[in-house]
Amino acid sequence: MKSSLLQRIRAYFRPAIETVIPEKSRKLRLSGKAIRIPLKGYPQFRIEMGKQVLHLCPDPAVACQDADAPCDFILFDPDRYFSGISHCQRVSPGNTLAIDSDIEYQDYVFSFPREAFRRQFSVSHAGDALIFKDPISELGTYVSLIDDAPDNLTVTGRRRTALRRIVEIFGGPLQLLSVQKATEALGRVNELLRHETGRHKDSLENPGSLLELPGHITPVLVGDLHARIDNLLRILSENGVMDSLEKGTAALVFLGDAVHSEEPERLEEMDSSLLIMDLIFMLKIRYPEQVFFIVGNHDSFQHEVMKRGIPQGLLWKRHVIAARGEAYKEQLELFYQQSPLLVLSPDFVACHAGPARRKISRQMLVDAHQFPDIVHDLTWGRIRTPAFPGGYSAGDVRQFRKGLEVGNEMPFIVGHHPYTRDDTLWINAGRINQHHIVISARSDRVGIFTRIDGAMVPQVFPAEPLTDWLNRQASAGVHQISMAGNAD
Repeated sequence: MKSSLLQRIRAYFRPAIETVIPEKSRKLRLSGKAIRIPLKGYPQFRIEMGKQVLHLCPDPAVACQDADAPCDFILFDPDRYFSGISHCQRVSPGNTLAIDSDIEYQDYVFSFPREAFRRQFSVSHAGDALIFKDPISELGTYVSLIDDAPDNLTVTGRRRTALRRIVEIFGGPLQLLSVQKATEALGRVNELLRHETGRHKDSLENPGSLLELPGHITPVLVGDLHARIDNLLRILSENGVMDSLEKGTAALVFLGDAVHSEEPERLEEMDSSLLIMDLIFMLKIRYPEQVFFIVGNHDSFQHEVMKRGIPQGLLWKRHVIAARGEAYKEQLELFYQQSPLLVLSPDFVACHAGPARRKISRQMLVDAHQFPDIVHDLTWGRIRTPAFPGGYSAGDVRQFRKGLEVGNEMPFIVGHHPYTRDDTLWINAGRINQHHIVISARSDRVGIFTRIDGAMVPQVFPAEPLTDWLNRQASAGVHQISMAGNAD
């Protein structure tokens, strides 16, 4: 019986899958067919689409010991990926990644997006194999294995190097600093804040509350961390962030609320808050013009700071005094007073919570500490939802942008208020154009914003327990952090 037209069309777009064991020197022509490549270890693939070359590489957990355990693969343009902060696409076991111009932000992966989008390429992760498809037969799409690459040109190699650098900056394993070292470090940070890059003095000759970043600096915006140091380590070890900090081409911007765990059983635990601030302070000392901290409502000792009835603000104050002494507590209060409340660049405006809900000017934001209502809005404001009918609205955001003399298309990015319970990034939150929320404290994934090709692009990485593993490596010898699977 002859196939119907519909059956022939389905056969065209769903070609038979051929299992192939590739050789390193052999290119497999994919166009018009599908191939299944079994996974053994962590192979890396090169995909050629005319002028566009992509790499598909494994991203195993750092502490993974099983080289055959399924892991995510990431798809990226190697020329962009290994030269700085860039964008990539991730495919996890059981999922399919398609190259499709309708997928938002995907075009920022490619140097030659037209070459990629004229095909219908996809890769499915079956756990024990990858299935590559491209039903467009007249275009040449080729898949091949990548020969062994230098460690600095692999995904895992770059992450290991970044983690090693973090341990060197911190001065050893990631554990609470001594009282003397912690107090000295915080004192140095406060001295840096007095003359911080991008800050104008307010009318009282103190550091103003507005931080301005130049357009040539690539921002990396980190939402609320709430004492999840593993998430901070994941961000620092991803996507060339540490390399870019070293080169002075990127700025790491914390949008507040670094402290106070949100895990129900750890609401009163404060050592993790001390540790994450120790790391942030050491990063600030090492990269004074590349690391910035925007104050949130939890970055204080205020009695109003609570979570599920637990007075975290007061507990934080008591713990700081008990663990570090009165002098450290006073230095930490000074840090909160001197840190900015708002960051502005040619590409975005961001604060911890929400817009000032009154007519403002840039000078008023420099002098924000003279206007308690502005400070409250920037650190405590919440977007209007059925649960918070008195929250800020699209009109408030529009007025805020006008006062800052920026257009209505300028991205306005905040943290503070998870729009739902099950995500880390919310685009156009509250149906407000170019208003985004980022929370970096999820237990399973970590969200950030960065700039790619002049646009603010969201990125999400899997969360990973890194602190214990990193400390074992640091104790064994920080200069010998070895490849995942060979270390433990």
